[in-house]
Amino acid sequence: MREQLEIKQYKNTIDKNKPKLLDLFCGAGGLSWGFEKVGFKIEWALDYWKPAIDTFKANHPDTNVYQTDITRISDSELKNLFKGVSLIVGGPPCQGFSTAGKRALDDPRNRLAKEFLRAIKLLLPETFVMENVKGFTSFNRGKLMLELIKEYEKIGYNLVYGILDAVNYGVPQKRKRFFLIGIRGKMPILPKPSHCEKSSDTTLFLEELKPALTFEEATSDLPLIKAGEKAKEYASPPQNEYQASIRSGCLKLTMHEVPRHTIRTIKLIKYIPQGKSAFDIINDIPEELRPTSGYPNSYKRIKPDEPAPTITRNFTTPSSANCIHPFANRALTLREGARIQSFPDSYRFIGSFTDKRLLIGNAVPPLLSLAIAKSVAKSLEIKNNNEQI
Repeated sequence: MREQLEIKQYKNTIDKNKPKLLDLFCGAGGLSWGFEKVGFKIEWALDYWKPAIDTFKANHPDTNVYQTDITRISDSELKNLFKGVSLIVGGPPCQGFSTAGKRALDDPRNRLAKEFLRAIKLLLPETFVMENVKGFTSFNRGKLMLELIKEYEKIGYNLVYGILDAVNYGVPQKRKRFFLIGIRGKMPILPKPSHCEKSSDTTLFLEELKPALTFEEATSDLPLIKAGEKAKEYASPPQNEYQASIRSGCLKLTMHEVPRHTIRTIKLIKYIPQGKSAFDIINDIPEELRPTSGYPNSYKRIKPDEPAPTITRNFTTPSSANCIHPFANRALTLREGARIQSFPDSYRFIGSFTDKRLLIGNAVPPLLSLAIAKSVAKSLEIKNNNEQI
């Protein structure tokens, strides 16, 4: 028996003429962003973490937002709260482990993937989109993924799944994520790439696809500040189409600030060339400055003329992965992280500095969500005047 509880809810008026979407494990709302653009009504969102709830609400004021643990919501409550849902999206965290001989879905460490499945079984939306890390397909040699696929097929969903790289959809970052799309009665499709990195393997495709966006193209209008500094004005007008689009409606620069770094850390960073980590050049660094622990891509400086590597939830911390600025001797700012995740500058993040960093670093890039949303809308034959589906 699931515990009955009072759920903290933030209510607003709903447009009844649009298909209704529920975002489970909503985080900052990156996955919902694209679906709103193509004509879905973001009617409900649910998350356990208050900064995520506050951020989602700030950017989707017409959404019913619930702050609660989904495992504590009963079946009857789920049916009552989310009646009439057309699409469920979400990225349920899971570890992908299971005890030998038992179902991966029965492992408590995969309980949130099982909760997402429970919601689909109870509510039977026309469509669902599940997102996860790229390693999802190899958890337990694919056991968890195969179990989920069988469960969704049993209840009548046609499925398509694959690993998509955000850089191929206009995001200035190499970020691979797994997506599973299910539709009842129609065939889902994965979005076709719109952008491509330059390489010998992709020369044939460059005529059809746009060049992948680079870190510099995404951030060159931002002031080049030092550790411990903060800027509130843009360094220049937009320098390209991406910057113009991402700055639309935003007159003042926000979240462009760098935490203080120790003198030792700054001295260490000065030795690191673009595209290299401290561990790549460890013998070139004075012994007293060398890091004593870390991963191969810790203290790694980004190359300005390439898409950014995948940022992590700790991208403002120099010792984290792939987060040293190409030119400045510091880690990235919150604004730079949001830019390479493709969040508009007007998007509001609510919470402490650390909360904002986690919200940005864990999010689905909005432009990747837009590509997914367009493919879903095309499968469902949804028309929208603001987007070319």
